[in-house]
Amino acid sequence: VTGNSGSSIVISSISSSSRDPDMRNCNSLEEMVPMAYAHVESMSPRGLSAFWTLTSKFLRQTPNTRNPLQTSQMEHQLQTILAHTQKAIQSSAFGYRDLATTSLGLAKIVKLVRRGGRSKPRQILRDLLLGNAANGGLTKTHTLFRSIATASIPIRQDFDARSLSNLIYAFGVVECVPMFEDDGSTFFEILAAEAVMKLEDFRPQELSNLLWAYTKDDAPLSAGLFRLVADHITDHSTLKAYNGQDLANIVWAYATAKESHPKLFQKMASHIARLDNLDAFNSQALANILWAYATSQESSTELFGRVGRHIIALDSLEGFTPQALSITAWAYATSRQSSPLLFEKLSGAAIRRQYEFTSQNIGNFLWSYATNGQMDERLFASFAPSVSALLGSCNNQELTKIAWAYAVVNVPAPSLFDDTFLRACLKKEEEYTREELGQLHRWSVWQEGLESGYRLPSSLREKCSAAATSRVSEPSSLQANSAMPELSDIIGIAFDDSSPFAVENDQTVR
Repeated sequence: VTGNSGSSIVISSISSSSRDPDMRNCNSLEEMVPMAYAHVESMSPRGLSAFWTLTSKFLRQTPNTRNPLQTSQMEHQLQTILAHTQKAIQSSAFGYRDLATTSLGLAKIVKLVRRGGRSKPRQILRDLLLGNAANGGLTKTHTLFRSIATASIPIRQDFDARSLSNLIYAFGVVECVPMFEDDGSTFFEILAAEAVMKLEDFRPQELSNLLWAYTKDDAPLSAGLFRLVADHITDHSTLKAYNGQDLANIVWAYATAKESHPKLFQKMASHIARLDNLDAFNSQALANILWAYATSQESSTELFGRVGRHIIALDSLEGFTPQALSITAWAYATSRQSSPLLFEKLSGAAIRRQYEFTSQNIGNFLWSYATNGQMDERLFASFAPSVSALLGSCNNQELTKIAWAYAVVNVPAPSLFDDTFLRACLKKEEEYTREELGQLHRWSVWQEGLESGYRLPSSLREKCSAAATSRVSEPSSLQANSAMPELSDIIGIAFDDSSPFAVENDQTVR
């Protein structure tokens, strides 16, 4: 449980211990840190775990400026509490629940301070937790979490599903997967074996957090974990216990890990499509689901139709970020799902918020319309100033997607395609793939037909022509809804922190 209810549960358990300070009435770090510091030698593992949980909560708040601590004073006190915590962990004083709670609190702190921020507590904790440790060149974060991993392994069988999920999730957040030299196993491999034996005890959110952690860059996919979890989910007759965020995060994890399980995707698609309404799914969850099905090439006309009708019926798309708008359009185009009314709705929302779009959002969004055969000339004309303003930040893929899309939809946009655009293309000459050169060739031929007077430099034009003649003939613009590039052409939709949105919403279970 997170939020106020979760905090009150932890704090009430602390107040029953005579060794721990009563932190229930603290309203800020400036209040809590001196209190914990005064009792640090006598604090129990439960008290220390609660301290780090509350620290992650207070870091999100505006710092208390009425009773500020001196920077040196707060730094010394936090350093002392952290050192005492690590010493207690290394001495095996922590039980499984306190290890899980402490690792989760510390992971959330690391995540927050990595994002920056000018508040004094964030700066102090950034110095204490990030950067290189004194031994072996490891970061301070990895040294600390390796201590937690070392303490957890001997008692791993004690962890219940909830604590095990939180422990694994915490290590995923900090992207730390220690390896143990005795048998070469990683911490995640060891915990995966434990999780498999307790799958029946995992609640939906705990499963989604577990899977999310195993999608991280350095996390090996252990011993069929994804297959076993998918089998576990599909073996149940109903998915009623899974909320919208759980469903979104689970399919996102399988797509991100490139783990195929058609039965799981079919079951979830059918479940979502037959719900009375999709009000439980926020825009980010819907975008995650669509992205996962498109990326996994798990076509579901039933699912895309249901989600499309839901979005069309919404009074407003204000809840959709530019990224969510872009991903939604991309998913329909990639999955060859035609929905003119949906694209019309997305277009209106995008035009109103075009100056919030990144170059990546724009490239994917416009590519999606051209690929899906949505010849929305108003959209392309409206976006020309935004694209022009972002040319300096476009990479080679974004430039060629944009050029190709305008050529397919046949919107000249002379204010965009000028000398500045040509210079931007020329700067990337050595970076284009064959597919991108083919897209740029389409634009070049189109410009010649328009007699615009703008031509690619001869060296680049020849490369584009050679790439185009080596490819299978491209369908005409009237057939653009079936002109699907290879997956290498459409990679590039990036999620913050490479994580499901539940991570942003702090929906971890404790």
